[in-house]
Amino acid sequence: MTASMCFYAHMSKAANFFKLFADPTRYRILHLLTLDECCVCELVDAVQTPQYTVSRHLAGLRKGGWVVERRDGTWIYYRLAPEHAALIKAVLQTAQAHDLDAQLLTADAARLQTRLDMRTAGRCTLGYGIV
Repeated sequence: MTASMCFYAHMSKAANFFKLFADPTRYRILHLLTLDECCVCELVDAVQTPQYTVSRHLAGLRKGGWVVERRDGTWIYYRLAPEHAALIKAVLQTAQAHDLDAQLLTADAARLQTRLDMRTAGRCTLGYGIV
């Protein structure tokens, strides 16, 4: 085990929690997941980031127990884990109340809403690269 791995293995729960918000893309994904359950392609279009980047962040969030997934046919939908949702929402609302990245998050939310409006019977059917 390297020194950095050992350091992270001993981080407190609070430090691990706040690390969630350290990456701008992950921060934006978490914000969108406070708004609705989303599939990868909807998040890709909303944050305008490559699919592999969004998938990598979602895998880490899922592994950490911060998000949960639901399979619907070939689609996988992600949402905040119920046991952590209130805390994550509180941190994001506090950041927004201080106008931190509000313009970017508002634009992401608008792009997500455009994608959600394209669902058929409440399901994504399009893939990414639409918006």
